[in-house]
Amino acid sequence: MEKPILATNIDGFLIKHAAFIEPHKAWFDRVIRLTGDKSLEKWKGRKDYFTGVDIAMAKIMPEASDEKRTKQARDWYQQDVIDYINIHPELIYKKAIEVLKKAKSRFILALVTVNTKEHIKQILEAVGISDLYDIVYAIPASEKPDKASLFKNFVQEYGEPKYYIAARSKEAFEECLKLGTLCIYACWDEFDRKIGNIAREKARTPQEMELVISR
Repeated sequence: MEKPILATNIDGFLIKHAAFIEPHKAWFDRVIRLTGDKSLEKWKGRKDYFTGVDIAMAKIMPEASDEKRTKQARDWYQQDVIDYINIHPELIYKKAIEVLKKAKSRFILALVTVNTKEHIKQILEAVGISDLYDIVYAIPASEKPDKASLFKNFVQEYGEPKYYIAARSKEAFEECLKLGTLCIYACWDEFDRKIGNIAREKARTPQEMELVISR
């Protein structure tokens, strides 16, 4: 019988959220310098931040298609994330990685991420886990990130995972719950009450996570 799928995200789960939010801030600092438009500052940290990305890229690449603007914007951001992880290896949650390595013999490990296909390999290399996942499900840089659609598409292609473990994907958790998948909220980065209220299980340490997936 084929092993069940254990799917995870990476932001806040295997890497501290700072590795993604600091490059996010730096991205907007870059486009503010390029455009001279200080009003773009207001898009930092917002859930609808990509509206600000679209506004900035329309100013920077006025003749380009939406897909080309999106790709350039995401290329800049993803490279910033890779560089940030390389500079700050202390942001890697090594104990969580060790739990996944031990689980690999019992599960098909799948990474479901809105990080891009063009850059995720370098991100995994920077973290030191290039061979950890059996499936890496990401999106092209030309597509805008949509966590709910990403998880839904993953399930359509590979089937429902036995477990889904994530730290920052409320939208993916909501899709997960519709399927009845056991969702585990890994909350050793920072606690989000909205996610905590919908997750089937909460793990405050990698050791607690290991106990849940060993049942």
